[in-house]
Amino acid sequence: MTLLRLTFIYGPWLVWQLLLSTLRLAVDVCRPVSTQRPRIVKLSLGDLTDLEVSLLTSSITITPGTLVLGVSPQDGDEPRAAFVQALFGDDEAEVIGELEGMRDMLRSSTRGGRP
Repeated sequence: MTLLRLTFIYGPWLVWQLLLSTLRLAVDVCRPVSTQRPRIVKLSLGDLTDLEVSLLTSSITITPGTLVLGVSPQDGDEPRAAFVQALFGDDEAEVIGELEGMRDMLRSSTRGGRP
């Protein structure tokens, strides 16, 4: 069932995100003045399994305009976290919100439930 959800829910959703990100980057490149404001943010990975972390970090990295720089190990009560560079990081809360949305969509696709 998990493979079906990943294939028919997360897969098409990720392709849509890739298209949106590609379009945003293409529009920005064509502008005389770029709107890129690179920023590095910390994304909590919470209780994601190793497989889910791999899928999430790969999804973020293949999305144009974002790159996972590294993943920190769990440190005491502090959960693992991914450090992500976003090209369009003018609003840190918005960047983190979009990344959390991707994390939640992946979690719901691997575990069931709503994103």
